[in-house]
Amino acid sequence: MISVAVVVVVRNFRRQVMWNADSYIYGHNIDYSKSTPCWIFPESIVFDKKIGEGAFGNVFIAKINTQVISKTMYAKQSQLVSDDVKNDLTVAVKLLKDGANQSEFDNFCDEIDLMKKIGYHQYIVNMIGYSKVKKPLCLVLEYMENGNLLHFLRNTRNKLRNTEETQSFMSTENPKNLETVKLIQNESLSSEIITPNDLLNFAWQISSGMEYLSSIKLVHCDLAARNILVGATKNIKISGFGLTRKSNENLTYLSCKSRRLPVKWMAVEALFDHMFTSYSDVWAYGIVLFEIVTLGGSPYPSVSDCELLPLLKSGYRIDRPKNCAQPMYDIMVKCWNEDSLQRPKKKE
Repeated sequence: MISVAVVVVVRNFRRQVMWNADSYIYGHNIDYSKSTPCWIFPESIVFDKKIGEGAFGNVFIAKINTQVISKTMYAKQSQLVSDDVKNDLTVAVKLLKDGANQSEFDNFCDEIDLMKKIGYHQYIVNMIGYSKVKKPLCLVLEYMENGNLLHFLRNTRNKLRNTEETQSFMSTENPKNLETVKLIQNESLSSEIITPNDLLNFAWQISSGMEYLSSIKLVHCDLAARNILVGATKNIKISGFGLTRKSNENLTYLSCKSRRLPVKWMAVEALFDHMFTSYSDVWAYGIVLFEIVTLGGSPYPSVSDCELLPLLKSGYRIDRPKNCAQPMYDIMVKCWNEDSLQRPKKKE
């Protein structure tokens, strides 16, 4: 009898522990009959195929009926959902991997909280919704058909080379005012070729997105072409917020212990002191301009990470690419000023 009682107690204890763990992870004391403007339940998602894998989750292409999305805050802000509620919207869905530990769960929830904090912006990959109350945990984001900007640029090198405008590549009478290319954005451009105007438009959209992040006191810390996504109409959206931090009086510090830092995109003060600000994001923007001009070229290709630190401190900067107009290169060099306060403001 004693042994039977012990078995029963142990079984009940295990069930209680499992229930408590499940409640903690997926929402303790949550009223499932209620929802927030961001909740999307997993059963409303139709998964297609896996397109990526991260440290604590996988990314899938999926579809969600617009009737579901129409109830979210995203629908009101983006005006993306059509009047025909029978349509499905293609989205990207991040799923927390099976067997995730507490640290991975915390990181996943931190990413959701960050996307909520960022809110909606035209040039940011926006959160459509999320689920933290039902398995599997998921984060639903806008889907960008042409992948990241780095691969997009490299794949279109031959298409640009064959255009008549190549000789004036990235040349503009007033490159300091990239807002002039805003007028080009809504024009119908062939997706089969890429023009210098497209590239200027990319630069303007990225600048606008970064200006927004700065205005809400966020430092991206990992701005690079690989973390910028391209849509079907060559629209650009910033992503890759794994290192993004809330700035504290325009100052934030990152530890290199948790993750490898993007050395060749980092400002001098970030390399030496791990000090990141909106000004260090401006430095990274200059490197992104180099990536755009060179159609996906690698910065400092012959320089190792260890060699880069003393070189930058001595005043060394990337040489002007052959097909880059001098005024555009001047902007890049200003972004790489060792004195962070002398770098261009995002509105310039």
